[in-house]
Amino acid sequence: MLTLQRQQQHLQKVSRTFALTIPLMQGELADVIANAYLICRIADTIEDDPRLPAPVKVHWLCRFARELDAGFADDEQLLILQDEATRQLKDSAVPAEYELCTELCAVLQRTRSFRPEVRQVIGHGAAVLSRGMAQALDLGASAPQDLSAVDAYCYSVAGVVGELLAQLFALYDERADRQQLLDLSVSFGEGLQLTNILKDRATDEQRAVAFLPVTEHGLSGKDLILSYCALAQGHLQQAADFTCLLSPQLYGVRYFCLLNIAMAVLTLRKIEANPLGTQQELKISRRAVRLQLLLSGLCARFNCTLRWYLRLLRRGSAIRLRDPVALRARVSRWEQS
Repeated sequence: MLTLQRQQQHLQKVSRTFALTIPLMQGELADVIANAYLICRIADTIEDDPRLPAPVKVHWLCRFARELDAGFADDEQLLILQDEATRQLKDSAVPAEYELCTELCAVLQRTRSFRPEVRQVIGHGAAVLSRGMAQALDLGASAPQDLSAVDAYCYSVAGVVGELLAQLFALYDERADRQQLLDLSVSFGEGLQLTNILKDRATDEQRAVAFLPVTEHGLSGKDLILSYCALAQGHLQQAADFTCLLSPQLYGVRYFCLLNIAMAVLTLRKIEANPLGTQQELKISRRAVRLQLLLSGLCARFNCTLRWYLRLLRRGSAIRLRDPVALRARVSRWEQS
C-alpha cells in the first residue's frame, strides 16, 4: 500500500499547485483528496501521452473505469492495467507521471483503506472522468465548434472532479447541503479548467491542439479570448458561492477552495491584459502565489471576507454568469453507471 509519505512525494512531483493546496485541508480529508487526485492523474497521463494511439488509450481508460466502478477489488486486473501502462508509457511519459503509473496498484490499495462511502465516491468519480476522456479521444482532436462542446469537454476532465469534491466534502461536513454543493460543483470545475485552457492556449496551438472554437458568434482572436475570460470569471464567482456553503469549521477546505479560486482569478486578470500572451507570460509569479497563501488564509473563514476579497481581486473584469443547475443537468454523467 502507498504510504502517506510516498503519496505526498508523488503529489509534489506531478502537481506543485495541488501539493501546495491539498495539505491545507489537513487530516483524513487531505489524505483522501490527495489519493483521489493521483488516481485522476494516472488516467490523465494515459489520455495525454503523445505517442500512444487513440484506440489504445480508449481501451485502457474504459477498462480502468470498469474496475474503478466495480470497487477496484480485482488485484489481477489492476496489475494487468498497471503493467500495460508501465510498458506503454516507458519511453514517452514525463518521468514523474510514469513513476506514478508504476504504482497504480499501491495507490488503489490506499484507496481501499478508506471507509466504504469514501471509496465509492472516489472510484465512481474517477471512473466517470476516465470514460469522459475516452469519449473525447473517440471524437478526435478537432477544435470544439461552440460553447456546448467546450462545456462537454470541461465536464469530462474537471466538472466531474467538482462533483467528486462536492460529494466528499458533504461526507465530512454534516452541516453542508449536498444538493446545493452539487448544483455548483460543475461550474466550479469549469471555471478552473477554462482558466487553464486560456492560459495554455498558445502552447496548445504549437501542438496543433485546440480546446476553444476558432470563431463563435462573430468573435475570434482577442475578442473570443476575452469572451471566454468573462465566462470563466462567472464560473469562479459560482465557485465562491460553493465555498461559502461549507461550514467555517472546515476552515482548511474553505482555504483550499479560496486559494485555487484566487489564483485562477489572478491568472484571468493577466490574460485579460494580454490575451495573446504565451503560457510563460500568463503564469502568476511565485511571489504572487506566496501572497495568495497569506491573504486567502486570512479571508477564508468568513463568507463576507471571502466574497469581499474575490471582488477586490476581480475588480474591473467582465463577468458573465450562467445557470449552474442547467449546466450540470445538461453535461453531468455522475448518475450514469
